Amino acid sequence: MAKPSGSYDLTLVLSVLGLVMVGLVMVFSASFYQGLDGYEDAYYFITRQVMWVGLGLVAMVIAARIPYQFWETWSVLLLGVALLMLVAVVVMGSDLFGAKRTFFGGSVQPSEAAKVIVIIYISAWLTSKGERIKDLNVGLIPFGVLMGVIAALVVAQPNISTAILIVLTASVLFFIAGAEPRQILLIAFLAGITLWVVITQSDYAGNRIDQYLASTENPMNSPSWQIRNTTVAVVSGGPLGAGIGAGEMKAGWIPLSWSDNIFAVVGEEMGLLGSLLVVILFALFAYRGFQIALRARDNFGMLMATGITSMVIFQAVLNLAVILALVPPTGVTLPFISYGGSSMMVLLASVGLLLSVSKYGTTAQASTAKLARRSPMGESTYARLDFGWRDRWSRLSSSGSGRSTGRAKPRTPKKPATKSTSRTTRTSRTTRKTRSDK
Repeated sequence: MAKPSGSYDLTLVLSVLGLVMVGLVMVFSASFYQGLDGYEDAYYFITRQVMWVGLGLVAMVIAARIPYQFWETWSVLLLGVALLMLVAVVVMGSDLFGAKRTFFGGSVQPSEAAKVIVIIYISAWLTSKGERIKDLNVGLIPFGVLMGVIAALVVAQPNISTAILIVLTASVLFFIAGAEPRQILLIAFLAGITLWVVITQSDYAGNRIDQYLASTENPMNSPSWQIRNTTVAVVSGGPLGAGIGAGEMKAGWIPLSWSDNIFAVVGEEMGLLGSLLVVILFALFAYRGFQIALRARDNFGMLMATGITSMVIFQAVLNLAVILALVPPTGVTLPFISYGGSSMMVLLASVGLLLSVSKYGTTAQASTAKLARRSPMGESTYARLDFGWRDRWSRLSSSGSGRSTGRAKPRTPKKPATKSTSRTTRTSRTTRKTRSDK
């Protein structure tokens, strides 16, 4: 078993706990009326959410204490389990809102676990291939086949947004592992064509796209009930909000106000300042997550940490974009804040994996960026994305410091003369004096 070489990232933990606390408060506020109306219990949703958070925190602690290299060993088995679950949910899953995404009436959603399992497997697979990933037959073709199978199973539920998140995150890892930019462009091209075909063949997705396009000029007059009311909720919040529990749109005007559209309730009740707080917490999570990835000493830890962090941030950005009417409604929840059992447990367990990389895959002394980049892929990625800015900044800083003082740079002091040099100088002077006497 690997020995701890670093320490747990406390800042990452605090950012996650901050998001979870905001989520608990807002889930209770957003679900109060629905709990009374549907279950005659105002605490129906918040009670279950507290239970899921508790179980998720336990999963986070357990995952953090297990050396992350353990998951690399079992990555193939985990992928097999994920594929079986995705097939099973399509065949015999619970039918909710016209989709088969869950088991047991909505309590278990296999695609949530599949997102993290795919990250683990792709990280292990890319690590095993090394530089050969640039080879078409070794890298791009197997990667494309795997992503195609997984995306097809998720889209069949249907759950297009989750399929997009999985392919997008895996493509980021593929690029970091050393894939050529033209390979990534080819993946994007094929994925775009596939997405267009799926949307045009799906009445449900096509209707959402049409309603969104009709809302682009003025979302507050949108033909889509969801887009119109979420926009009204966010705008009516103003800078400070109506106050926790004082929002009006959650009382039947916003669909799934405790889940997919909870950020609209945040905007109405906590205002612009509360919304910015949520964004700052996600930004802090992203910063610490990518710092852990850069400090990882091996490629697997670096890729897994990058994948988990990217997945969370992509999902958060997509959810916020939906609420702000920047993209059509997708059904993606807001990480750590929205109501949901499978989502909360998987997210907190993923944080445990990040903490495991921080504890078992980094060094405590690696506090600076230069010392922190340990893995070969981490060094390579930093070099590919740096574009020489470090050298340019050093040159600008040096020239700027000279101008700021208004003085010329001090001259380099001359080296003291050695004995041989002094003796030669005295001999030369004596010779010149003798010649002058003559």
